[in-house]
Amino acid sequence: MNGWTKRIACCFVVVAGLAHGDVYLDLVEKAVGAYAPARVAAYLAAADRDGVGEHGFPRLAANMAVLVANGRRADLKPTLERMLDVCFRDAGRTKDLGRPAPRLNRGNDFSVKELVLALVALEKAGAYPKATTDRWRAAMRAVVAEDAYNCQPQLGNTTRAYNWCVFGAASEQARIRYGMGGSAAYVERYVADQIRWFDANGMYRDPHEPMVYDMVTRLQFAAILWFGYDGPSRAALEAAMLKSALPTLAMQSVTGEIPYGGRSNQFLHNETFYAALCEFYAAWFARRGDRPLAARFRAAAKRATDALEPWLARVDVSHVKNRFPIDSGYGCEGYAYFDKYMVTMGSWACLARLFADDSVAPAADPEPDGVFVTSDHFHRVMMNAGAYTLQFDWNGDAHYDASGLGRVHLRGAPSALCLSTPAACRPHYRLDLTNEEALAIAPAGWTSFGLASADLSGVVFTNGAAVWSTRVAHDHVEMTLAGPGPLALRVPLLVDDGGVWTMRRDVDPQVLEADYDGWTCRYWTSGAFTNLQRRVGNRNGHYLLYEARGTGGLKVFVKLAPRVDARHP
Repeated sequence: MNGWTKRIACCFVVVAGLAHGDVYLDLVEKAVGAYAPARVAAYLAAADRDGVGEHGFPRLAANMAVLVANGRRADLKPTLERMLDVCFRDAGRTKDLGRPAPRLNRGNDFSVKELVLALVALEKAGAYPKATTDRWRAAMRAVVAEDAYNCQPQLGNTTRAYNWCVFGAASEQARIRYGMGGSAAYVERYVADQIRWFDANGMYRDPHEPMVYDMVTRLQFAAILWFGYDGPSRAALEAAMLKSALPTLAMQSVTGEIPYGGRSNQFLHNETFYAALCEFYAAWFARRGDRPLAARFRAAAKRATDALEPWLARVDVSHVKNRFPIDSGYGCEGYAYFDKYMVTMGSWACLARLFADDSVAPAADPEPDGVFVTSDHFHRVMMNAGAYTLQFDWNGDAHYDASGLGRVHLRGAPSALCLSTPAACRPHYRLDLTNEEALAIAPAGWTSFGLASADLSGVVFTNGAAVWSTRVAHDHVEMTLAGPGPLALRVPLLVDDGGVWTMRRDVDPQVLEADYDGWTCRYWTSGAFTNLQRRVGNRNGHYLLYEARGTGGLKVFVKLAPRVDARHP
């Protein structure tokens, strides 16, 4: 057992019953509780009849197992046993191995390690007879990596990264760690191959560089280390993870959320995988003796889970950050349906609980102000200044985003109040209207963005002779657009989130307001606003498009505040 594994094993024993773990157990219980009994019964019947087709079902079973193993939801035990029978029956089956169920399992890459951890927890708790858990353990030991995982790309592929095979490697390392088989050669093969896709900041370059798949893939690498990986590529992997540590803190919004952009964004599981990644870093830095930095990561994890509270307090808990009907699919890709993504929130909470070191208290102070500029691969500027977060994208993915200022958050305010994520023109997720154009806060007509500078004094972009600068000034955001001829800066005004509607006011030609959920977004300008009479949708809801128009040095201001305190200077 190498030094890393010894430390991991020690930490696993120490943190198993700590208080902060109860916070994560609460999240697991919320995730499982979002599934009505009839929905679970139908899910089980389909998986038993057709085979496990994707990872939502085994993740739900694993989440339920963690609850049962920790003395919660004992009422689930009979159903859970049947679910686990199906899960272990189909574990590792991506090829036709003579099983009676015709459907092949496309979920093993993402769920084998969850089943391993669930089984370990159930064994430790003595929740089922040993003969039952031994049967499940034998099924897991019989898994063959080459038959289990769907994604096994050719080594050295220079076309694209493959996050799926990193998930598979994490599952194999979990099997090794807990004595359920596993192939060390398989783990090394794909760790060595996929670490080629880290950029200079240690961020993982999944195709089109979506923020979710940087972080959630790094979380799989973190799990590989946590489960005791000690192969030839360990030093290179640890170095990449170290590079990405401080950028991870810089990416978090003042509302506790991960950056917007790309695939699988704006779901509740985004914050639990961020929390899990931060818990990994916190425990790591605590072991390295840097407890102040560890405390900052623990605070970031807490902010992330706190950000989920308003969504989880709803009567009908949804997996996506809007209030449209749960099964409408609004804001979701075709693969991002409730049954798969709601429980994913709990899966990452389970990892966060496993990693958490409660001997480290979260830092009491807010994360320091700062600006993080990604590599050109991710083309982002992220500024935290005072109570505001601003996030820019100078080359937005046309299928999901738009170039410009795509996020304006205020600590404590609803994320969608001004803008939390851009709207793409004809996006690759479901809406109830057709976007004829993209939306971000940006100069009208700009087709290219040159980043001139970015620091706490402001972020400056250029396009030919035109200059657009943005800064946080005391309690509001100030934007200036300068250049020859007429100038126009586009801004969004929130209409609704699928359940809560705004009260919108064109106060006068120079002032716009929208009241939402007890808060006000107020714009004012040195020019004049024009309502473009166009509505666009993003993952969070619907917005109206306006343009501030003027000449010379056009100024536009935005202030977010509780409704009674939204007056401009």
